[in-house]
Amino acid sequence: MMIRRFFSNLYFLTFLNGFLLASLFYFKMEANYENELFQAIRADINSRITRTESEDSVVVQIMHTSHNLLANRGSVFEGKDFSGFKADVLEPASMDLMTARGACGSFAMVLARIFQEYKYPVRIAQMKSNGIFAAHNIVEVQTRHGWVVLDPLFDVYFINPSQKLASFEDVKNNWSYYKKQLPPGYDMNYRYEDVRYSNWTKIPVVLPAVKKILDLTMGKPAADTLSMRVYFLKKYNICFDLVLIVFMVVFAFTLVKLIQAKVFPRKNIPVTFSNVYKYLRLRFFTKGFTEQGQA
Repeated sequence: MMIRRFFSNLYFLTFLNGFLLASLFYFKMEANYENELFQAIRADINSRITRTESEDSVVVQIMHTSHNLLANRGSVFEGKDFSGFKADVLEPASMDLMTARGACGSFAMVLARIFQEYKYPVRIAQMKSNGIFAAHNIVEVQTRHGWVVLDPLFDVYFINPSQKLASFEDVKNNWSYYKKQLPPGYDMNYRYEDVRYSNWTKIPVVLPAVKKILDLTMGKPAADTLSMRVYFLKKYNICFDLVLIVFMVVFAFTLVKLIQAKVFPRKNIPVTFSNVYKYLRLRFFTKGFTEQGQA
């Protein structure tokens, strides 16, 4: 009853419309700012790429740039605690870019976001280590010769015997060959045992049910390699779209309540175009005739 009373109050509805409108401006400004950051990164990478470079070389340069950006910040913000709506709730890619506070998670998010600027299909993968998933985050990007694996935290990529970038399966199936390409300081616990692309057990009942539906609609192989996290990299854009939908519903509801209170003589009259036209016409024309008669 109390909620119903609030939504029948025009003052509350006016406040709610204003709040939602202000939220739309906020999310739009933040989305534009974040987009400009990643567009600037892409422009910087493009300035160093020549036309003769191979696709693999471009992919590696993108990873090098991402790694260098975050490695310099990681040492500054390591161990620092951030709080607030942006840090605790939204956790946008721009936050990862500026602080690298999520370690391998931040490196993976930023690299994936940059690849999205290049329109590359990309997925974030959770590596299995010592029998536990999500021990380390890596990135896979789809090139002309298939999916290739990159580790932005350690700035690692692998070259297969055909002198192409290697896939996760390549490295997993021939670890003794590929581990020779690892740089000094690499954590040898990350031995490419296995990988998952989405944690379908994070929300009990709901996510397992979603996974079963995807298995039926997409096919199990496609569903198993679906990386849900890449669909939430542009969080400000998502928030803007969601708030816009809510705003449109609330605004329409407010308009109906306003018409019922200010135009119709009784609240139980159905709000239709014909009724709105009828009572607006009666209201203004009657008012006009009354004023003329009084003059």
